[in-house]
This record gives sequence, C-alpha cells and structure tokens, in this order.
Amino acid sequence: MADSDFDNITPADINLTGKSAPPEAAGGTAASPLGFEEIRRSDEEKKKQSKILGGIFFLLLVLVAGVIFVLPRLITPPDPSTSSVVVVNTPSNTAAAVNSVAPFEEAQKLRQRETAQNILAELLDLQESLEEKEVETWAETDIKSVFALAGEGDAAYQSQDFIGAATFYQQGLEILTRLDISLPDVFDRYLATGEQAILDDDPALAEESFSIAILINPDSADAVNGYDRAQILTEVLDVIAQGRLSHDAGEFESAREFYRQALAIDPVHVGAAALLEQVNTDILDRDFSAAMSQGFSALASNAPEAAETSFRQALALKPQSPEAQSALEQTIDQMTLSAINIHLDAANAFENQEQWQQALAEYNEALAIDENVVSAREGKSRANSRNNLDNYLETINNDPLRLAENAVYEQAVGIYNEAVKIDGNWPRLNAQLNTLRNFIQRATEPVEVILQSDALTDVTVYQVGSLGQFTRHTLSLEPGSYVAVGIREGFRDVREEFIVGFDGKSPVITVQCVEEIL
Repeated sequence: MADSDFDNITPADINLTGKSAPPEAAGGTAASPLGFEEIRRSDEEKKKQSKILGGIFFLLLVLVAGVIFVLPRLITPPDPSTSSVVVVNTPSNTAAAVNSVAPFEEAQKLRQRETAQNILAELLDLQESLEEKEVETWAETDIKSVFALAGEGDAAYQSQDFIGAATFYQQGLEILTRLDISLPDVFDRYLATGEQAILDDDPALAEESFSIAILINPDSADAVNGYDRAQILTEVLDVIAQGRLSHDAGEFESAREFYRQALAIDPVHVGAAALLEQVNTDILDRDFSAAMSQGFSALASNAPEAAETSFRQALALKPQSPEAQSALEQTIDQMTLSAINIHLDAANAFENQEQWQQALAEYNEALAIDENVVSAREGKSRANSRNNLDNYLETINNDPLRLAENAVYEQAVGIYNEAVKIDGNWPRLNAQLNTLRNFIQRATEPVEVILQSDALTDVTVYQVGSLGQFTRHTLSLEPGSYVAVGIREGFRDVREEFIVGFDGKSPVITVQCVEEIL
C-alpha cells in the first residue's frame, strides 16, 4: 500500500471537545458550569444530530443501490471490433516507486496507526464522559494540557509518526484517567464548597457547586438536598434579615418568629438555628433580669413575700444561677427573721400584759421557725415559769381553804417568799401575792365557831374530838373545812359539814338528831 493511502485517514480535524473549536478559539475563557437547562438542550441537540446522520445514511444506501443495480443497465459494453489496445511503456523507476515500502514496514505502520486510533478513541470517550460532569470547570488547566497534547498527537499523526501520535494521545488519556479517578474527591470538594457557601450566605456559589456535584454524582441525596437548599437560600436570607432588624431593635419575640419562619423553610439552616438560640437566650436574660430587679425592689420596700415570688421566678428561668439562689436565700432569711421578730414582739407584748400563756405560745412559734434563737429560748423559759406561777397563784387564791393542809400551807409560804423577789412592775403578780399573803396570815388565825344542839344529841367534830351533849358550845378553829356528827339513840344520825372562812366571821352550826327511827 502506498504512503498516499495513509494521507486519506487522519484525525487532525477531530475536535476533542465535541464543539466547533477548543475553548481558546471561543474567546479564551472556559465554558460556564453546565446547568440542568444546558443538559436538556444538549440531549435535544444529540437527538437532532442522530436524526440527520440517519437521513444521510439512508441516502447513501439509496446511492449504493443505484450504482449496483441501475448503473450497469445504462452503460453499453464497447465493441471489441472497434476497440484498439494502447501500449504504454512504464518507466523503470515507477515499479521501484510503487514497491518503495516493504510489506513488513507497511504492516508495522498499519499497526501503529491502529494503536494511535484506539488510544484516541478511548481518549475521546473519556473526554465526553468527563465533559458531562463539567470537567472544564473544575480541571481547566488539565483539560488545556489534554488539548495541547492532542494537538501534538494530531501533528505527529499527519506526518505519519504514529508512534509519536500514540505517545501524545496516551499522555492526554492518562491525564483524563487521573481526572476520572479523582471524581469522588472532586465531588466531595464541590459538596463541601456548596455547604460552606450556604453557611456563607452565598446562594449563587451554593447553587453552582451543588449543580456540578449532581452532574458528577446524580444519585447523591446530599447533593440534591444541597441544591434544593441553595434554591431557597435567598428566601431564607430575606426572612433572617427581617429577624435581625427586629433583634437589633430589641423586639425579641418578633425576631424569634422570623427565625422560626426561616427554619420552617430550611430546617437545617445553621445560621437561622444559631440566631434562634441567641434570641431565646436574650429573651431568657431579659426576663431573668426583670425578675431579679422586681425582687430587689420588693426587698427594698420591705415586702419579702413579693421578693420571694420574684426570685423564685428568676431561679426557675436559670436554675443554676448563683445570683438568684443567693437572693432567694437572703429573702428567706429576711422573711424568717421577720417572722421570728413578729412572734418575739408579740411575746414581749403579752409579757408586759402578764399574759404568760399567750407569751409562751408566741415563743414556741418563734422556736418552731428557728430553734436556735437564743432570745426565744430564754423567753420561753421565763414565760413558762411565770405562767406556772400565775396558774398556781390563781388556783390557791381561788381556793384558799387548801391552806388548811400543812403541806399546801408550807408550799404557799415558800412560793410567796420566792415570788416577792421578782423584779419589775408586775401589777397582776403583786395583786396575786397580796391576796396570797392575806390568806397565809389568816390561815393560822383561829375563828370562833358556835355549835348549837338540843342537849340530847352527842356531838363530835372531826379534827377536834367529841363534844358530848350541849345546847351551845364555842370552838376556836383555824380556817378550813370541818365535819360535825350528831348521834342520839332512837334517832337517825346527822352529819353537818361546815367551813371556817378567812373573813373572820363566826359561823353558827346546829347539830341535833330530830328524825325518830320507828
């Protein structure tokens, strides 16, 4: 086969980009990232080209059929009788030119050309696959290198240097292969870029990054979700901007609603979530400060109960707040001290009025609040002693006849002697002691008692003895209770109880049996 045959087969005019010219010829700028609309138009363009190629192929079939079946019928074979043979002398160097390429060398050339073509075909397939994934966007430098190597390969191919062409094509193929292998990393990089763009509030970059990520890996839910979030990012940012205005104006509840709306649009928007958390913190701090201020104001107004309510509200908002805890404890201490003082004041007032039972009750109430209050403990002891004394004096003064008993008399004398030592102005006590002293003095002073009878009845007075029969008998008896008994044969016995009082009056007692027994 002659060298001219090789000239008819060359990839020099093949465009590796699948376009009319490489990127440099189109103005020196890389193509913009392929979006979904461009993908749709590209698919439609391919379908249209397929239809055109199908029509051309059909037309070629018609022409071939005409040449095979119709053309021979239209051509008349030449008449041998009229034809002549022309003998052309071939120069001796023609044969040498025809046979200047040895068969083995020609076979080697064919093999080298086939190798170059196979590498080129693989390169073009990989290039097409990568272009679908917007390779020119994320590997512009590498793609330019591939174009340059392909150009070198084409030049070598046209000069019949198939080995050189294969080498250049192989170098370009290796670059594309490396890019193909790096697709997962490129995908991760664009995914990360898109996510960061959302964090940086850059909708355009986010949409571009996620769209390329989808082209690289259409099955990625993260990429699809990211793209969807990029589509609504502008709306989210508008709502957040309104929230910020309210937030800066101190309208925290309004800002919170805007942030919630933003999260309703994009539930995973980090910025909106952070702002919502911040405004919630601001609301909490505001309410906490208000409660604390109300509590301290109540304390200053001597309203500890209201202060306690406010401080408990503050502590409910911030359970770990040492400030609220300390304020509440201070308030409770103040309330406790106030309550204790109220009982102590009441007890003191009752003491001044010598109402010892009521004073004792108030001291007990104070100790129930805090059993370690010294003044309350001392007051309780004092009130208890005075209350016991008061009860005793009232009892003995209301029943002075008990003084007739020696033990009671001696006890009364002892208590009196101790009670008169009590300091202070105690009108009730003084009156009680004066009364008791009078009863003590009279308790040993005899009182004349007159007994009357009928001279027929035997009379006996307990604590004194038998007096016999008489009509009138006088006894000197100390104040107290006595019993006189009369006995007469044939008559029912009589029993007369009488009291010798402290009034000094002489009682007259009649003792005689008058009821005859039948």
